[in-house]
Amino acid sequence: MVTGKAKGGRVSCVTIMSRSSRRTFLRNAGAAALASAFSSQAWASPSRQRAQAKLASDPRRPQFHLLLAANWMNDPNGPIYHKGRYHMFYQYNPNGAFWGSMHWGHATSPDMVHWQHEPIALAPTPGGYDQDGVFSGSAILEGERPVIIYTGVQPPRSSTEITLDDGQHKWREVQCLATSADSDLRSWKKLPEPIIV
Repeated sequence: MVTGKAKGGRVSCVTIMSRSSRRTFLRNAGAAALASAFSSQAWASPSRQRAQAKLASDPRRPQFHLLLAANWMNDPNGPIYHKGRYHMFYQYNPNGAFWGSMHWGHATSPDMVHWQHEPIALAPTPGGYDQDGVFSGSAILEGERPVIIYTGVQPPRSSTEITLDDGQHKWREVQCLATSADSDLRSWKKLPEPIIV
């Protein structure tokens, strides 16, 4: 390993690999990261351990990308650095490995390599302006307070309110805002009304 001072006093590291292929290095590093990510008691059953080992040895599985243990994920949304941790939010369906029931999943990392899955950040509000899904958006810091701006979808009240028609769904999209209720960004408070209707 070669280290040196970078601009601003930060230490940068460059690893020089020898006697190891890139694929072997990535597989071993990924397996170590995956093993540490799944070290909780919830993942201790023998069948889960076998599945974990199978995933870790799959050469087609990304080794340094944020991945879920199960179900469907898509667009990264609102990446933000707050209080010494990277926070990645993403489109997530907690009900299965298919598109639908859009929520915002949440994961945190100290280094963008080792990820810890957090509770769901945003979920549709039954009967609310985002009742049919919490779609894409961004996160910003308003002073020290993290804020999420996202698209909520709901059924239109009339055909003139349809803003999204993909041939299967007819929705009314509105822009919504939620503020962090804790310093770990695990709890969010939605404004009672959309900020843009």
